[in-house]
Amino acid sequence: MKEPWDWEEEDIELLIQEGVQESLELDYKACEALQKTDSKRREMSKDVSAFANSAGGVIIYGVIEDNHLPIKIDVGYDPADITKEWLEQVINSKIKRRIDGIRIKQIELKKNNPGRVIYVVDIPQSKRAPHMADNHIFYKRFNYQSVPMEEYEVRDTANRADAPDLALQFCIENNSVRLDFEEDEKFSKPIALNAIITNTSVVPAMYYIVHFYIDQRLSVVICSDFTIRQQQDINVYNQNFKVNSYLRNYTVHTGTMPVWQEVKTQICFPDFKISIPKTNNDIDYALAWSVESLRMPQKLGGAFLSVRNNQVTIVNVG
Repeated sequence: MKEPWDWEEEDIELLIQEGVQESLELDYKACEALQKTDSKRREMSKDVSAFANSAGGVIIYGVIEDNHLPIKIDVGYDPADITKEWLEQVINSKIKRRIDGIRIKQIELKKNNPGRVIYVVDIPQSKRAPHMADNHIFYKRFNYQSVPMEEYEVRDTANRADAPDLALQFCIENNSVRLDFEEDEKFSKPIALNAIITNTSVVPAMYYIVHFYIDQRLSVVICSDFTIRQQQDINVYNQNFKVNSYLRNYTVHTGTMPVWQEVKTQICFPDFKISIPKTNNDIDYALAWSVESLRMPQKLGGAFLSVRNNQVTIVNVG
């Protein structure tokens, strides 16, 4: 799917058709949420700052939801009244400190209500957090809502600038692998599952802990230096899967490099290999990861291992 700042009317309709639920990183707001009143400006500052203080995310102003599911596109806004510039001005003036990197997309409702618009606000996780709303309260995202932060959470968030900010992406050799099966074997020959770790902070990561969560339908045949943990359930892109958990600690030793800002570092190869069940069907398997480091809160992400015509690819979804 396209980036939120590139969405058009059909992309919003697709979210509704597929029933993409609200989450810690997605919020739907009916048109009444954007009004030129003090209370609505204050509410906007609360919602936007909560995303910046948490993991970042997207607010769509102009979609009606019910029980956290999108129902339909609202009537939209008069672009001469509720403008992109007004929205930017409210966000910048009502939240302290100012949040860097916010992107606002005005979407014309050419099909649903010509002449009207809705707005997508993409908010990054802020490296300058915490940010205070107009009512002098710090907020975070929790259970589909923006709620006040505890005192210790404000302190932990303020330490973001002094901590690494790590993330992972799964990958396989050449981005695609053809499955190879021995005669009468139910699982493929092993393929190496690798991961790329990146750091968006200026603070290098000298030590970090990685969890891999691997779909139980897959066979992990090599997991050198990983500790096998408990079985559990996870949700990847609104689908539930049963997985096995694997843990590994990484420490910078003499002669090795830390994870520097914007430098991609490959981990695992060739220490983690999986085999895939033989099937005549196209199928997706769940992969997920978590990573944490000193003073850095745990970060999570997921991917699908996609099998199409015996060809395997990785689709990272967050």
